[in-house]
Amino acid sequence: MTNQAYPSLNDIEPSWADISCTAQISGVGVSVLSMVDIAAIKWSRKNEVGEKRGASGGRVMSRTTGQGSQEATATLYRSGKRNLITSLAQVAPRRGNQALISLVSFDIVIQHTPPGSFDIFEVWLKGCRYLGDSDDMKEGFDPDKVEITLNPIEIADVVDGQEIVLL
Repeated sequence: MTNQAYPSLNDIEPSWADISCTAQISGVGVSVLSMVDIAAIKWSRKNEVGEKRGASGGRVMSRTTGQGSQEATATLYRSGKRNLITSLAQVAPRRGNQALISLVSFDIVIQHTPPGSFDIFEVWLKGCRYLGDSDDMKEGFDPDKVEITLNPIEIADVVDGQEIVLL
């Protein structure tokens, strides 16, 4: 017999419309930049472990605790990129007339709260550095977007005030 269950329609899941994204830039004090001109943000994290096999016929006997790695990208509208690099330039070290923004560390806080909910879904991309950008302009009526490469040190989910990380 086929499953006759219907999905629950009582809960509302968070969506892009419910997002709040801010950058907390370290430097003289902490500057908070609301990132409203953002089109997308993507991150991944993983924990890679080493294995001990020995003379076991190729079976894994034990594993190391491993080491974590994180990566992230964000797609900003042109005005969002300008706001971010201007904020980073204010605290960046200088080389002559150049602001070295790739040396500035900042955190990105992503929060979602669906309408009518008290839950806050929160992720911190900690210790990010702006390591690159890529334009992909084309004919049409859509606004310009720029993809930036971020380099977070740690990515943490925050649940009930506790940071949850892989390692």
